[in-house]
Amino acid sequence: MSIGPLAFLSPWLLTALVALPLIWWLLRAVPPRPRRIAFPPTRILVGLESKEQTPVKTPWWLTLIRLLAAGLIILALANPVLNPDRGQTLKGGGPLVLVVDNGWASAHSWAQRIRASESVLAQAAAVGRPVIVVPTAPPTRSVTLRLEAPAKARTSLAALLPQPFAPRRAEALKRITEVLRGQKDAGIVWVSDGIDHDLEGKAFAEGLAALAAAGGRYSVYLPGADDHALALRAEPGTRGKLEATIIRAEGGTREGLVHAYSARGQRLAESRFKLAPSETAAKATFEMPLEIRNQVARLEIAGERSAGAVHLLDERSRWPRVGLIGGTSREQAQPLLAPLYYIERALTPFAELLVPNEANVVNALGLAIRQNASVIVMADIGTLVDEPRKQLEEWVKKGGVLVRFAGPRLEKGSDELMPVPLRLGGRTLGGALSWSTPQPLAPFDEQSLFAGLTAPADVLINRQVLADPAQLGPETKIWARLKDGTPLVTAARNGEGTLVLFHVTANSDWSNLPLSGLFVEMLQRIITLGRVGGAAEQGTTQTGGEIKIAASVLSPFQSLDGFGILKAPPATAQAIALAKLAETRPSLEHPPGYWGSPAAPRALNIAGPKLTLRSLAGTLPGGAERLAYESERAMPLKPSLLMAGLALVFADVIAIILLQLGSARMLGARRAASAIAGLALLGIGAGALTPGAAHAQAKAEDPLAMRATAKATFAYVLTGDQETDRISRLGLEGLRRVLTARTAVEPAEAVAVNVATSELAFYPILYWPVLFNAEPLPEAVAAKIDAYMKQGGMIIFDTRDQGQALPTARGMRGPGATALQRLLSRLDIPRLEQVPEGHVLTKSFYLLRSFPGRYEGGPLWVEAELETGDGRSGRQARKSDGVSSILITSNDLAAAWALDETNRPLLPVSPGSPRQREMAFRVGVNIVMYALTGNYKADQVHVPALLQRLGQ
Repeated sequence: MSIGPLAFLSPWLLTALVALPLIWWLLRAVPPRPRRIAFPPTRILVGLESKEQTPVKTPWWLTLIRLLAAGLIILALANPVLNPDRGQTLKGGGPLVLVVDNGWASAHSWAQRIRASESVLAQAAAVGRPVIVVPTAPPTRSVTLRLEAPAKARTSLAALLPQPFAPRRAEALKRITEVLRGQKDAGIVWVSDGIDHDLEGKAFAEGLAALAAAGGRYSVYLPGADDHALALRAEPGTRGKLEATIIRAEGGTREGLVHAYSARGQRLAESRFKLAPSETAAKATFEMPLEIRNQVARLEIAGERSAGAVHLLDERSRWPRVGLIGGTSREQAQPLLAPLYYIERALTPFAELLVPNEANVVNALGLAIRQNASVIVMADIGTLVDEPRKQLEEWVKKGGVLVRFAGPRLEKGSDELMPVPLRLGGRTLGGALSWSTPQPLAPFDEQSLFAGLTAPADVLINRQVLADPAQLGPETKIWARLKDGTPLVTAARNGEGTLVLFHVTANSDWSNLPLSGLFVEMLQRIITLGRVGGAAEQGTTQTGGEIKIAASVLSPFQSLDGFGILKAPPATAQAIALAKLAETRPSLEHPPGYWGSPAAPRALNIAGPKLTLRSLAGTLPGGAERLAYESERAMPLKPSLLMAGLALVFADVIAIILLQLGSARMLGARRAASAIAGLALLGIGAGALTPGAAHAQAKAEDPLAMRATAKATFAYVLTGDQETDRISRLGLEGLRRVLTARTAVEPAEAVAVNVATSELAFYPILYWPVLFNAEPLPEAVAAKIDAYMKQGGMIIFDTRDQGQALPTARGMRGPGATALQRLLSRLDIPRLEQVPEGHVLTKSFYLLRSFPGRYEGGPLWVEAELETGDGRSGRQARKSDGVSSILITSNDLAAAWALDETNRPLLPVSPGSPRQREMAFRVGVNIVMYALTGNYKADQVHVPALLQRLGQ
């Protein structure tokens, strides 16, 4: 039953309100107990009887208090709920099926989806309905659905995380059908991501409607028009620009930034985009020098935490500089017969072309080399003279790729810059004076650079230059052959570079290969070999003086999770054939990320070139009840009403005591009792109408210093991100419970502080989670933080990015490190070092060797020890107690400490060893003991005991 924003989950209990008149009559008929007064002279009156007795009635204000107490208790037992998500999410009276979309698109506003699911579970718990939690993107293939109590279903819900692939709704529908077999009157609530993946939305919705109760009706949560997930894909633009395409299903006006990051996590550039209400795609263009553009390894939509909002780039996305040199003058040649015409058209979308306006081949070569070309293509150039040949050979040995095409000049003779010696003269296939016919291409070998490409049957070779078979050595690689086995494309190593020869012309004189799409794909793969300076190429590695083609099967070595963070691949990941990588869509077995060798990886992304996003709203059947993700959670009023009723009962007791003892004689019994009643009613009304307001008011009136100093109180910095602040609060609360159970420290509840306005001096430890978009602190705030650290406070900066850190020359570095540098840019930070062996932090309570949190592997940084003049070590700040004023970690400590009401972990740890969470709590205990006791454990008195424990 609902009355506006108020709903009653057990409305039948409201019938007890009919008994209030009977209660009123009984209270009026039964007077309060008379007050006894001992007066000795009254013994003379013993035996006298009063002829007239006047009963004393209960005062009206006392009757009102008792009636209100009874009414509030009746209302509380009816389970009232404020803002119950429109009060109609639960259908049927049987088991409740909670279907949760947890694909990549659900990572956007994941906290909202979890809140909506928790609200549904709260309603199920109020009416005692069993629940089945169904993820549409399960992390494993073997998923068992079962009926659970709502309390246990909360644990199953808390274990869900977004997955980096689209939901498999058809499989989820089969599992739901199996588990509901034999069940009647089931209700279904679908917490959707709002996207019709693979056009399965309509079939899935109709299947749920068939299983739901109440004539096929069920509830579906849909995101708002401006709350749809965004996806990102990158593609090369004109003139070497990098273009990012942002796509969505629908929505209103939306704008944001796309950031470009290097492999080390450095932000190289950013570009703004804007989506109009009628647009589902927008462009963000990056204009950067080619050298910087080729360092971009990752594009990411700022503030959009999902695997779809991240696009990984590999070597195929790098733009090389390609110099084109032809043996025929461009002015004299026919446009379609020019030797470089088809090469230019093939390479324009993938490379920056250098076409020297020089008829002199020697000058053109020198110009291309001076402009740092990584690939040089020479069409029909026979023999080079000594000086340019030596210059070109030196360039190749440094890592350049020389691609040569045959022609009439090369047919007559060549130089040493060839992958294979050639026979003089060419071979003509077909024609009036030839017995042979034009030859098609043979399929490409698995060891070929062109493995996975399809040779069209209509590509025919009419003429070619022949390799001398007597001089073919093991260093020569044949990447393409004719059907009769004759080499068509050969290659060989020369120093750090590569020599490649097409045994046909670059135009259509000798074959129709340049007219085919295969020609474009072949050139695209060849130009990725060119990295002057010895850098690795895509798909191949060049070591040991030979070209080693990448394996035909690629294994994952880094994968994106649902929030777009690079991690180790899951156990379910399976290898992909190189030939099928381009058509592979991310799935449970093939998550998005990097595949192959770390030296030459291949990237697999959510948003491929064929991905289109469609809204789910237009595919739902008419019987589906559509709900929006509300910003306000449902608020149960039962606890507040029970507390109000109990307060009225206490007020009644106090009033009776006052009347009995006569304490109200000074002011008059009526005035005192009326004042008590008024205060009770005022407090109850405020508490019942605005739950928590009285508590907040009382809390605001308490002296801050008294509360913060009564017990050790730890604080966390408010970041503005609700989910981050929630994890910080729950993490410190979990650490508080562990400290209370294991140590003599009994901290108070954690306090949220605003570093700009709150007083920090009361808190010995300040936990500061660093957002990736953190900005430099204002000067006044920076001075306040600096004073706090120098006057005895400790700040734990947690970048929380170890799970997506990238290897660098100095260890692992993630995007949080860059944000931390911006945040601390105006602070007077002392020199830092990783916690050295024997540091007080390693033995303040537990003996530790590492400092894991939700992630492990990230170091813990403290103030560095300094050498004093007498050879002893000291600390730069707070030398009296030896405590570092700043700690920096990337292991996400609060997430590992966060516990629910039943002391169960809220978030999984990675990689997830059984002792990792226990070690994380030990790290927290050591930090607290270190901050509170200083260098106590470093005292020489404890050295023997510590040595004995280390020996054990």
